[in-house]
Amino acid sequence: MCLTGSQIRLAGSRSTLCSGRVEIYYGGAWGTVCDDNWDLNDAKVVCRQLGCGTALNAMASAHFGEGTEKIWLDDVNCSGSERSLAECRHRGFGTHDCGHGEDAGVICSGVRLAGSTRCSGRVEILHSNTWGTVCDDNWDLNDAEVVCRELSCGTALSAPPKALFGQGTDKIWLDEVNCSGQEKFLSECQHRGFERHDCGHDEDAGVVCSVSLPKPSISMSPADEVTWGQDVSFTCSNSAEFQSGTFILKKTSGSFNKTQMSHSNSAAFSIPTVDFDKEGSYQCQYEKTISGQTFSSHLSDSVKLSVTVSFPEPSISMNPAGEVTWRQDVGITCLIQTQVLGGTFILQQTSGSFRKTQTSSTSSTTFNIPKVDFDNQGSYQCQYERSGPSRNFRSPLSNTLRLLISVRLPQPSISLMSPNEGLVLSPEGAEVTRGYSFVITCSINCSYPDGRFFLIFSGSNIISTKSAVNHSASFYFPVAEYEHQGNYSCVYEVTLSARRFNSTETTPIIVIVKAPLLPLVSSVASGILLLLLLILLVICLVHRRRRQAEQPGVLVLSPLTDRAGNDYEDE
Repeated sequence: MCLTGSQIRLAGSRSTLCSGRVEIYYGGAWGTVCDDNWDLNDAKVVCRQLGCGTALNAMASAHFGEGTEKIWLDDVNCSGSERSLAECRHRGFGTHDCGHGEDAGVICSGVRLAGSTRCSGRVEILHSNTWGTVCDDNWDLNDAEVVCRELSCGTALSAPPKALFGQGTDKIWLDEVNCSGQEKFLSECQHRGFERHDCGHDEDAGVVCSVSLPKPSISMSPADEVTWGQDVSFTCSNSAEFQSGTFILKKTSGSFNKTQMSHSNSAAFSIPTVDFDKEGSYQCQYEKTISGQTFSSHLSDSVKLSVTVSFPEPSISMNPAGEVTWRQDVGITCLIQTQVLGGTFILQQTSGSFRKTQTSSTSSTTFNIPKVDFDNQGSYQCQYERSGPSRNFRSPLSNTLRLLISVRLPQPSISLMSPNEGLVLSPEGAEVTRGYSFVITCSINCSYPDGRFFLIFSGSNIISTKSAVNHSASFYFPVAEYEHQGNYSCVYEVTLSARRFNSTETTPIIVIVKAPLLPLVSSVASGILLLLLLILLVICLVHRRRRQAEQPGVLVLSPLTDRAGNDYEDE
């Protein structure tokens, strides 16, 4: 019975170090493997794991006798490239539908390479259940070619003599080996016979085969997402037999490449203060120089370095602060406290479609909004964004800043005039003669578009409206009547972005309607004329009596009449 390590062994009757019933160690106990689907690929993995060269045969039906313990594996299906039988597909440990009469076995070639790697090292063969070396007398590339082929290690690159891979300590089995290079196994080549030699272990032969070294493994610390600016370490490692060589850390895209010599089977690569340029997938490669030739392994599996950023909440401010006048220019500044610069600031309204982006190489930026109107009114928030190779990172939204737009209309002015000069200004107000026309004019001095004026008459709450022309409007009254008497004031209204804004009301102007002067003057003139006529008549009568008194004549007596109108006769 042969026990190699603590994971796998070959046992049974007629078993050797490299042939026998396959048994594996699991759960603290040894157990067998069923031969269902058991083939040469499965045997290759076992022979490689045991260091017994290539597989010659995959034996079934308990060829090396039945086991007596557990049956651990069934339906094993290896590709042939696995490093151990446990890596192959199977039904699961302890799950099977077979008995020990179906125990699987292997027959390996019994050739191994010692002192270096699986495909380069000191040649050793198994004979009489004992490992022994081969002398380098006549050892050449044809001999090495057979060994490399037998071990499935490709073609021979060199056949190093003189115990280049160290001296063996067991038997010396072969000397003066002479292969044509076409043989399948070293034992088929010509030689002096087993244990017939005239050499020592200082002449042990070796081979270097062309098959790449097994790919290393890679790990990263910390294993999960890495914060921007954090230190990261990658570790490349091989199995224990690879104690020296060069490890290379590569990024799958880009020019990143670091190398490190190692006297052990691993190497650590440190990347300080990572940023987004370091984000991506990384792989390890192993190189080893043998006899002046450098051999490289396949690239390892990849491990992904993802860089994350936790941005703080940005701040937001506005200039001018507070209420903003319609059509004024406004600047909104976003600021963030971070060292991750070169990102994009986003300014957006909490409701509506307004959204602006601006890239900045500093920690702040200012968004200019010229000539604001009511569409710009509302609440605003800032956000900061930085793009990595595979995704975007955003800060939380800032606090809310409210943009309020106001319209400040000045108080309009009011004036009154009468085109026919029927207007008298007095402390009590403006006196307008009844029957005359008058005009009230409202005007305002502002930069807003023309709106309309309201003329408010306080006596009856009559409101007249008129569109402004050049910020002015005149209200015409063709005939002043007493009902027009009262207080008049103006209010200006402008419509901006479908919203109406009114000015304050002007100080009232008082209109007094008075009676016309023309009828009174006519009456006085008529009275004076009548008086003059009466005086003239009196003067004429007086003058006439005087003339009569001065003339001589017959005294004529008029008949007397009584009160009743009867004539009196002289008696």
